[in-house]
Amino acid sequence: MWEYANVWAIARRTGLEPYVPACIRLKLDLVFESLTVPTFEEIGHCPFSINKFVKAVGAWNYTNQSILLPTFTIHSEIVLTWVQDIIQEFTFKERYIQKSEQILLQASKGILNCTFVGVHIRRTDYIGYLLQKHRVQPADTEFYMNSMKYYEKKYKNLVFVIVSDDPVWCQKKFGHMNNVFVVGKKVPNSAALDLAILASCNHTIFDYGTYGTWGAILAGGETIYFNLTSHSTVRVGQLLPNWHAMS
Repeated sequence: MWEYANVWAIARRTGLEPYVPACIRLKLDLVFESLTVPTFEEIGHCPFSINKFVKAVGAWNYTNQSILLPTFTIHSEIVLTWVQDIIQEFTFKERYIQKSEQILLQASKGILNCTFVGVHIRRTDYIGYLLQKHRVQPADTEFYMNSMKYYEKKYKNLVFVIVSDDPVWCQKKFGHMNNVFVVGKKVPNSAALDLAILASCNHTIFDYGTYGTWGAILAGGETIYFNLTSHSTVRVGQLLPNWHAMS
């Protein structure tokens, strides 16, 4: 999503025409309704000179150049200039919207006018990554509990909707709470549906990772994220209002 959003936003900033590899569009087209950036195949017949490409926005000198972005780059400052527009760009297909609404209705237990807080808890692969890459321990239950308390002081009729790659752990730690609903504790959802659920909530709590970051961006509202100082999430949190770091 960041790779697509980078191209979309930089094209808007520079006036260049945006294109993405077909492999990116094919994956995103399965989830989102009407993406506007075409694929390289649509200009595959056009000759080009590799010498006219630069690999960074800062190297573009406003002449007859194109920008070829490397993979895994995040230009959050440019993308989030048009945050409401990128939210519209990533409009979910109707089946995901309907299914996420059904799950939120189930989570509400019939209570009207609920405020939903999506909670993304990433464990499995990321625990080892945090220790190796950042030399830090993963977020513990205290982070999530303190974040929940923050929202409980501000909003009424709260429901915390937890999505995770380890729903069994989440159910064990938080399933006893009356205002918590753990998604996929019996049958895991697809990653696309979990993202749609997060986007359907009013506010967000998440620990780390671009998946949780995008869930929070698409949801809007307030966001509390784990204070991992060297992570790209921190820069996003600095750019968006109502994003708060918490340890």
